[in-house]
Amino acid sequence: MSKKANPPPPVPVRGALALLGLGLAQSALAIYQWMELISLRGGGTTSCGISEHVNCETVWNSPFASAVHGLFRMPVAGLGLVWGLVAVALSALYLVWRRNGYTVRPAVNGLRLTAAAGVLAVAVFAAASASAGALCPTCLVTYALTLAFAAVAWKGLPGPVMPLAGEWGRALQWAGGFAVAAYVALLGPGLKTPQATAADEKVAKMSSSAAPGSLEAYLGSLSPQEQQAVSNGLAQYRQDTPLAARSPARRLYGPTTAPVKMIEWTDSRCPHCKSLVEVLALMKKRIPEGKLSLEARQFPLDSECNPTMPPQATDGSGVRCVAAKAQICLESAPDFWVLREKLFAAQRSLTNRDAVLDILGSGSVPRSQLEACVASADTSQKLVEDIMFARQHDLHGTPLVVINGREAMANPAFLYALIMADGDANAEAFRVLPPPQAMQAHAH
Repeated sequence: MSKKANPPPPVPVRGALALLGLGLAQSALAIYQWMELISLRGGGTTSCGISEHVNCETVWNSPFASAVHGLFRMPVAGLGLVWGLVAVALSALYLVWRRNGYTVRPAVNGLRLTAAAGVLAVAVFAAASASAGALCPTCLVTYALTLAFAAVAWKGLPGPVMPLAGEWGRALQWAGGFAVAAYVALLGPGLKTPQATAADEKVAKMSSSAAPGSLEAYLGSLSPQEQQAVSNGLAQYRQDTPLAARSPARRLYGPTTAPVKMIEWTDSRCPHCKSLVEVLALMKKRIPEGKLSLEARQFPLDSECNPTMPPQATDGSGVRCVAAKAQICLESAPDFWVLREKLFAAQRSLTNRDAVLDILGSGSVPRSQLEACVASADTSQKLVEDIMFARQHDLHGTPLVVINGREAMANPAFLYALIMADGDANAEAFRVLPPPQAMQAHAH
């Protein structure tokens, strides 16, 4: 009498369900990080920019992150989403095959290969994050999810850990196919995501440590060209004669007692002004509290509202004038600095008055109230006040930066170094710099 063969044990489902959940969580987190990055590139703030050392912005603006973005044409968060989608797809494939009675080995092998790739990526990105000198909270959650995924993939799925002979082809086919499909699907949004500028990367390297030698260490980390630029800027700054403010400040960032009192004049359509505004927005998060007071003034390069410009210096759109007046009108608003940064972030789209008012009227001050203020004589008088104040410094263009009454070069490394030196252009730390080159006329 023959015995019936024992039926094979049922294929477990719990591990695949756990991997599906982890993959979905990873994908959701990657989407959140990507949206935060887009907000940052648009001049906004992020929820994880907590302090100097707990700050995902520092990691996202690091040279390593920029290199990855340039190589793959999408940010690191986009690659995280690719990985998450592959994890979800392979987990779902496992569950579908199990339900239909097919072998799950190709899905198992693909999930384990995906897990291995994730662990390798965690090692690389964690090392890059550590070298940036900042802790990225959302990155830590990403690492934890990836490592948990790897643990479940290796211990919670059936069969040998490594693909057997003849199994590699199908494993790579499914895992690689899903990866290519996810990458191609996300390439469009990736190409539309702005990359970090050179100024962003410079600011990402800045440290606000007040420990002795920190400024020397920062100056020593600069390239020879950057060191020379700082040295030249210091020489020009020392030679300038400090002038008393022509009019009192209307809106300040930082305390009036700050040792460094910076005033900057900008034009809404000036590309160099956009770079300066972006750098200062990032720099405010790096420098110790109380070191800097910052004042924003207006110098529109349009004869329609700037009497010091030649008559032909206008494009007839009124954009520069409206932007300048609207910023003056928002000086008492709690979201003044945020709206101003958003305006410059959207510089390319500022083609008409409505575009300006749509941005600056999107905050705490209603657009109708903003338009009424823009048209008022008091606002026009304040704009003339800004213009005459700037002309006191023999301004030839924008941006113009004045620190403690002296004109200062609008160079990120120079501005940061001077702020960290409390405005003392003869600070001991600057001895590590090369001698200044022949003096040149100021250019804006």
